Amino acid sequence: MSPPQRTASAASTQPGDDLTVSGLLEFLLRHRRLVLGTGLLAFLLVGGVALTRSRTYTSTARFMPQSSEGTLSQLSGLAATFGVSVPATDQGSSPNFYAELLKSRDVLRRTVESRYSFAARGDSMRGTLIELFEIARDSPPARRDAAAKALLKSIEVGIGRETGTINLEVSTAWAELSQQVAGRMIQLVSDFNLHRLQTKAGAERRFVEARVDEAQDTLRAAEARLEGFLQRNRAYQNSPQLLFEHARLERQVAMRQQVYTALAQSYEGARIDEVRNTPVITIMEPPDLPAKPDARLALVKGIFAGLVGLALGAFLAALRQAFGGSLRGLRRRPRVEEPGSAGGDEPGRRPLVSTAAAPDGG
Repeated sequence: MSPPQRTASAASTQPGDDLTVSGLLEFLLRHRRLVLGTGLLAFLLVGGVALTRSRTYTSTARFMPQSSEGTLSQLSGLAATFGVSVPATDQGSSPNFYAELLKSRDVLRRTVESRYSFAARGDSMRGTLIELFEIARDSPPARRDAAAKALLKSIEVGIGRETGTINLEVSTAWAELSQQVAGRMIQLVSDFNLHRLQTKAGAERRFVEARVDEAQDTLRAAEARLEGFLQRNRAYQNSPQLLFEHARLERQVAMRQQVYTALAQSYEGARIDEVRNTPVITIMEPPDLPAKPDARLALVKGIFAGLVGLALGAFLAALRQAFGGSLRGLRRRPRVEEPGSAGGDEPGRRPLVSTAAAPDGG
C-alpha cells in the first residue's frame, strides 16, 4: 500500500516551507474569517471606546521667567572681596526649574484646593477641583491627593529650548475651567518665585548689613590714620619717605571707600528687593479660552487598532493551523496491515453475516 500523498496547498503552508506571496495570500484567504473578524473587532472596540470618551477642552499659555543675575553678580563680587565664594548665576531661574515647579506637589495641591466659578451649558458651576472632578475617597487628604494626581494627568508642560519659554497646556471637561486652572497655576508659580526672591533678598540684606558696619569702621580707622599723619607731618612733601607713606595711607582710604560705597548700594538694593511685589515672570501668551473641544481621533485610533487586530488574527490562524496539523497527523496515523489479511479473512475469525432478509427471487 502506497503512503498517503500530501496536497500541494497543505504542503505550501507547513512550517519550514519557503514563504511566498501566493502562499501567504492563499493562507489569508483560507483563514479570512478569523483574520478579518479579529481586525474588525479591534476596530470597533477601540473606536467605540474613543467615541464614548467625554469631550475635553485644552487651554494653552506661555511665560518666561525673569532672571536676577545682576543682583547676584554684584553680591558675588562683594563676597569675593571678603574671600567668600558665591555663585553669580541663579540656578532657580532656569526653564527646567519652572517646568518641574508646575508639576510639583505643592502647586498641584494648591491648584485643586482653589475655588473656581464658571458657566457650563447655561448652568453656573463652582467649587474646587476636588468637587468638580467628583473625587470620592475616605478622607479629605486622600481626596486632595487623588485630585492632584488627576490634575497632573491633565496638564502638559513643554520648554522652548531656544527661547527659554515654558508652555503649559491644561485639559478639562469645561473650556472656562481649563482657562482658569491654567491661570491659577501660573499665578501660583509667580507667587512662589516672588516669595523665594524676597526670602533670598532678606538673607542678602542681613549679610550686607553686617558687612556695611564692618566696612564703615575700617574706613574710619583708615581715615584716622591719614588724618594723624597729616597733623604730624605738615611739610611731608620735602621728604621722599613721608611722600611714600602718605601715598600708602591715601590708597588704603580710597580702597576702603570703594568697598563701603559698594556695600551701601547693595544694602539699599537688597532692602528694595525684600519688599518688591512686582511679578517676576513675563506672560507671553495668557491662557486662552478654547473655542472647540479637542479631537478624539476615534477613526485614526480605530484604524490603527484594526491593523493590529489583522496581524493578531493572522498570528492566531498560523497557530491554529500549526497545532491543528499536528493533531490531525496523530489521529490519522497510517494503518499497518498484517500479512495474510489481504487474501481473505483472518484465521480464527468468523465472517460477519448480514441479518437482513434476502430479497425474494421468485
